[in-house]
Amino acid sequence: MNVSAARANERLHLLVDVRDTSRQRGEAHWPADLEFDRLRLRLAGPSGDLLLRLANSESGELRVAGEDGLPPPIRVEGYWREHPQGYTVELALPQAFVVTALGVEARDLDAAGQRRLTGSLDRDGTLRVRPLHAYVGALEPELLALAPPGMRVTVTDREAWVIARAGRLQADDTEEDLLPWRRGLYRALLFRDVPAAAAETATARRLVRNELATAIAGEPGVAWRRDPYGTRLLLSAAVPLRVDGQVRAALLLERSNDEVLLLTDRAFSGLLGVSVLALLASGGVMFLFASRLSARIRRLRDAAERALDREGRVTPFPRTSARDEVGDLSRSFASLLDQVAAYTDYLRSLSGKLSHELNTPLAIVRTSLDNLDSAALPPDARTYVARARDGVERMGTLVRTMSEVTRIEHAIESSEAEVFDLRTLLADCAEGYRELLKPRRFGIELPSGPLPLRGAPELVVQALDKLVDNARGFCPEDGWVRLSLHPEGEGARLVLANQGPTVQEAMRARLFDSLVSLRGKPQRAEGGAHLGFGLYVVRLVAELHRGHAEARNLAAGDGVEFVLHLRGMP
Repeated sequence: MNVSAARANERLHLLVDVRDTSRQRGEAHWPADLEFDRLRLRLAGPSGDLLLRLANSESGELRVAGEDGLPPPIRVEGYWREHPQGYTVELALPQAFVVTALGVEARDLDAAGQRRLTGSLDRDGTLRVRPLHAYVGALEPELLALAPPGMRVTVTDREAWVIARAGRLQADDTEEDLLPWRRGLYRALLFRDVPAAAAETATARRLVRNELATAIAGEPGVAWRRDPYGTRLLLSAAVPLRVDGQVRAALLLERSNDEVLLLTDRAFSGLLGVSVLALLASGGVMFLFASRLSARIRRLRDAAERALDREGRVTPFPRTSARDEVGDLSRSFASLLDQVAAYTDYLRSLSGKLSHELNTPLAIVRTSLDNLDSAALPPDARTYVARARDGVERMGTLVRTMSEVTRIEHAIESSEAEVFDLRTLLADCAEGYRELLKPRRFGIELPSGPLPLRGAPELVVQALDKLVDNARGFCPEDGWVRLSLHPEGEGARLVLANQGPTVQEAMRARLFDSLVSLRGKPQRAEGGAHLGFGLYVVRLVAELHRGHAEARNLAAGDGVEFVLHLRGMP
């Protein structure tokens, strides 16, 4: 048995289809104790229950009677139609007749006289009724007045059948507010885990929603879902409606949360701005930290490069109180340089100490040799005495040279600057150098006017003496020596050139270092031993006058020239 119910023009229409091939037909008004095929209809409404008997012996206008076989209290219109599989009943109840629940029973009598019932009966044999689900259009204005714009409101009964509906979902207008790439990104992120809503029409009479089932069970329910007909994000919330403490219906609120994309865009823009600011701030902090660290490392490098000058003197190394690794490194460098400075000072004073301490033993040896000369010695012993005397003289020369260098170093340290005419100073020394260099040719080139210089004239003379002595040792007797003076900026350039052997390129940078000498036996014949202190003194004097000394070969390849660049003492 299939039963269908519908309302139209405030009338309830029923369609009942019964499968019955053993026909035992009768009329509805026949006595109740007679057995025949019939339908029982139970109508429940505000005025109580009404039982009706429906039965026809053949197709035609429907015969309706009360449960007792008497005419019913209401006029029911209908039709009984026979067909090969059974029969179909169509009927319509009176207009404005309110029916809230309905029960239908089909009583079928087969050929053997056995009765078969189709329908729902309670234990006491009462026909069970089921509520009718009616759409109440009168609630729409009330719901529409309460619903906010852009929201759809639906009221359902406990079976999720729609009782009333009002409002509609707002159209998606975010297409014009967001850039396409942002809209696609937000939808991909927001809709990724959101299920699509079931494809249901806007006029569906029954709704299948998890949140609605939760509300009918007595608890509020909320769900997000994608619109199956578009790309909108829908928010659905359902709450139970209680009457006398019991859930009788549910209220479903739906809205298209297109604004979530706009809110997401605002949040994303804010987050992006904060992230950019945080990135810039952290980058700035890192840049400042790296700049400060690199600056400290550069200062440490510069201090390490300036720690030792060309003379081997140690300059004060800056110490820092920082407690990090760079501070520890600077303090380690300072401690190391302090030790180097102490050892350098010891080496600097060693020559003076040695020259002072060696004078007495040398005097004793020299006196002893003198005494041996007056003694009667065999000829072969006198040869050894002569060799010993020659060695003593050479040692005396070394001691005097070391003493001289020590005195010059002390003189440089304690020298006081004065302004003097460098041209006049060289002119006065030229005649003495001419006699010293004979038979070599000596030439001098001086500026026409005075050339004032602030410095120590006695030290300049000593440096010039060393250069002339060096030229005398390397220049052959038939060669030439040339001295020239030229102004140079705020100072002067003094050049002494001599004919003779050239200097190897690898030795040019070392000529002015201490204990470096290129003199062979021919150059030492006149002056004896040479320790290489002469050009070292020249360099010290040049640096005292904020200048420098250099040596270079002549362009013609027939000699060398030594140049002193002097700027004057501060």
